[in-house]
Amino acid sequence: MSQYTFTTREYGPNAKGEPLNFEDLDYSLLFLSESINELAASSSSYIPLSGSNYLIVPATGNPSVNALAFSASYALAKTLSPSATNRIAVLAYPGKYTFSSDFTLDTEYIDVVSITGERDIYVTGSGTIIIGNDNMLVRGIDVDVKNFTMTGSLQFVTLKNCKGGDESFGGAPTPQPGIPFPGYTMASTFIDCEGGNRSFAGYGSAYGTFINCVGGDNSFGDFCNGTFIDCIGGDYSFGYTYNIEGGIIENCTAGIDSFAPNGNIQSPSILKNCTGGQNSFAQGLGTITGLLTGCQLTSGFFNTANVDNINGGKLVNCVNSDNSITTFP
Repeated sequence: MSQYTFTTREYGPNAKGEPLNFEDLDYSLLFLSESINELAASSSSYIPLSGSNYLIVPATGNPSVNALAFSASYALAKTLSPSATNRIAVLAYPGKYTFSSDFTLDTEYIDVVSITGERDIYVTGSGTIIIGNDNMLVRGIDVDVKNFTMTGSLQFVTLKNCKGGDESFGGAPTPQPGIPFPGYTMASTFIDCEGGNRSFAGYGSAYGTFINCVGGDNSFGDFCNGTFIDCIGGDYSFGYTYNIEGGIIENCTAGIDSFAPNGNIQSPSILKNCTGGQNSFAQGLGTITGLLTGCQLTSGFFNTANVDNINGGKLVNCVNSDNSITTFP
């Protein structure tokens, strides 16, 4: 039987007539997918299922046919009157889905998830996935090295266990001289996601929630004011060009010139147990009015001259590259 506890009153679709939160929704969809898998395993004549609130996308050995089935299922989902109290789930089987052009998830309250909950919907071909609207859960999609595209704030989008290449999840190209700042603002929730260079609002504003995510160089925003837990960035990450304006960054790691190396770490920012390379943690000309506790430099020493303790700046048990401890004031 399913390992997920499923109580209709607590987790069922439209429980008590109220919209599901994303945690309830996720457990509900995982329970449904396990139940379908168990049914499939017990019947040699299993036929793909659909219902009033879900559609199943079966994956065959033909990736192009899979993409057509995916597109048709999503189009059908739009006809089922999706709303806050009538969420529709498109559940896709593991496999390759070859899109010759980009496919946009453009309708609120239609959730697209792998039926296993794993990262096993592989988007191949020249097309990628674009998140084009708010209020959706997307789980288990891997677009390989292509840009998993998001360009809006999308506060009520949650992505779980998804993967893309450079500039994915709201990233932007490297700014060119004389061209206006190109970045996007990302306020979505990302859990267990992986991007390439300039991902997760790279060269933009990372104002969302990022949990256990991995990005390359120049990732996690030029401005930071969100929740970052257990994330890993490359060089020039977490507020490279500008400021960490607020929020909490905990147990995160990046390379050189990270954590506002050229800007300020402003109150009420809290950085806890984070690790950065040379010039990280506002070691340039900026000031620190936030709290750094248990943070570590892999090269160099924390500069207490940058700490504006009159306005709340504080270093607590921060570790220099020689393992000495800096606490100030």
